[in-house]
Amino acid sequence: MPRISRRCIAELKAHERIVQQRLLTTAEAAAVAGVQAACIRQWVSRGYLQPTARQGNRNLYREDHVLQVERDHRKARSITVLE
Repeated sequence: MPRISRRCIAELKAHERIVQQRLLTTAEAAAVAGVQAACIRQWVSRGYLQPTARQGNRNLYREDHVLQVERDHRKARSITVLE
């Protein structure tokens, strides 16, 4: 198994913190997840995703939350297709 340097681990952790702290609008969240903005709104109405903050009248979502919901949704769809 290849060894990972401490520097590489530190860079990965720094990148993870940036992703966790990044806030996205509905349109940006849709682009990151590869879905339509209406899908993001649907996830919110179904309780899969919660806005973290608001900017004026826009909902803001944490990027890591959007990606997690997208992963969970994709996994659930693949299980349904296999059955």
